[in-house]
Amino acid sequence: MKLRVGLIGCGKIARMHAHGFQTASDLAEVVVCCDEREEIAQAMALSLGSAKAATRWQDVVEREDIDVVDVCLPHYLHAPVVIAAAQAKKHVLVEKPFATNLAEAIAMVNAADQAGTVLMVGQHQRYGSDHRHIKALLDRGVIGRVLAVRVDSNQLLSDYYPSGHWLFSKAQAGGGIVISVAVHKIDLLRYLLGEIRRVASFQSISGLNVGMEGEDIAAISLEFENGTVGEGFFTFAARHRPIPITTYPFELFILYGEEGMIHNIQGWHVYSTKVKEYSNGPTRLDIPSQEYAEWFDYEIWHFLECIETRAEPISSGRDNLGTIAVLEAIYQSAKTGQVVGVPPHILEE
Repeated sequence: MKLRVGLIGCGKIARMHAHGFQTASDLAEVVVCCDEREEIAQAMALSLGSAKAATRWQDVVEREDIDVVDVCLPHYLHAPVVIAAAQAKKHVLVEKPFATNLAEAIAMVNAADQAGTVLMVGQHQRYGSDHRHIKALLDRGVIGRVLAVRVDSNQLLSDYYPSGHWLFSKAQAGGGIVISVAVHKIDLLRYLLGEIRRVASFQSISGLNVGMEGEDIAAISLEFENGTVGEGFFTFAARHRPIPITTYPFELFILYGEEGMIHNIQGWHVYSTKVKEYSNGPTRLDIPSQEYAEWFDYEIWHFLECIETRAEPISSGRDNLGTIAVLEAIYQSAKTGQVVGVPPHILEE
């Protein structure tokens, strides 16, 4: 029998989730779309055919004809909705960031554990074909031990959302660009390179995004448990993308290895001193191009498969405790001006 899905939150990202469930129509079906803006819920329901519309998330969670809850709400609402859904014995997919703080994340994991349900975080960058390909190269040891990593993201928030949108609110978003964008790369780096031991960060508010309460510029230094060091620069205050990245998500990514390098400038390239096919300088990788929506399609399929097989998701709630612990340390560093350690016992839960 198909899993019956309640989609809570019908904004931009929810459209990607809805498309994912449509591509997995043999496994699941969205039966109710919920948003406090009734017209938005109705439009989403109409686009899915037979789905119904609702305006209260509590009503969706309580429905007996719902097996799965997909949470695409503002960040501050993730914890109460996920916990209520788990207590109602629903499997849950929740958009990134998992939570606005570590205490919320732990509470959500505990609720799902007690209910015996699957809890997965929508860290969709783990599921893109290019990042899966890069992970396979690293697992093969193509560039040897990774010594360092650089990531970079340039956006102008006001180009995408008007002032007054909840992403401008520190209380509703839980912060600024770190929790909204850097979370992608922090999570992806944990997936590719392992746990992060210590962080340092400087942050500021540019003034270019009127009404922005959280940081829209952040510089972050990272030290991994395996000795790799990293740096990330993230901004919502970029008038232009200065680095020629031609593949989604248009963010710089460089891995420096003892025996080579991987980067995504003008396409993904690899150089390796140990693998003959990559030894004549940077070699462009033949990775099938994917549309933005396809990252979510694979993510949704993986989530549904984990429900069927009771396997631990690649981006499970338990795994994502590590990502939220790192974010919390980054904010603590910016606040105190100190290098901050990421508690290892949290990462092992």
